[in-house]
Amino acid sequence: MRKYLWVLVFSIVLAIVWGGETFSQAKKEMTFSGTHYWSSTPKVIRLDPDRMMMQAELFGVRVNDSGDGPFQGASVHIMTVSYREKGYFGFRGYETWTDKDGDKLIWELLDTPAGSSSSPARLMGGTGKYIGWQGTMEYTLQFPKPFPEGTSRGICREQVKIMAPQ
Repeated sequence: MRKYLWVLVFSIVLAIVWGGETFSQAKKEMTFSGTHYWSSTPKVIRLDPDRMMMQAELFGVRVNDSGDGPFQGASVHIMTVSYREKGYFGFRGYETWTDKDGDKLIWELLDTPAGSSSSPARLMGGTGKYIGWQGTMEYTLQFPKPFPEGTSRGICREQVKIMAPQ
């Protein structure tokens, strides 16, 4: 009988320890959409009439479609580099969203798949309260015209899915 009591106590302890571990790893999923508006002064390097490289630093602000929630009013900072030639456009960018407390999400912006109108991004990580967050984003760009020579402005529509540790 004493042996069964020890087995029971040991089983309860293991259930609490392992159950607590599983509970602590639970993640909260968030999906939301929004828009960020940005401007930049890109640097264009023409290699020849058909090829160019571009580098830009973009600054802007995010607005969630709901008008509140995570990252409403967050500042946006993006660094990009791209290469363009006939039939090819290669792109890589890194984007941060900074909230009112100064904590950041860090995104990697990827090439637009051939034939697609939207581009993918992946959440690389975060600072402060966003450490351990994971996620993906699909975004589309619009370029309002006209804008002054040597500058660019854009509107970026985003569909975001984030997994946040609880």
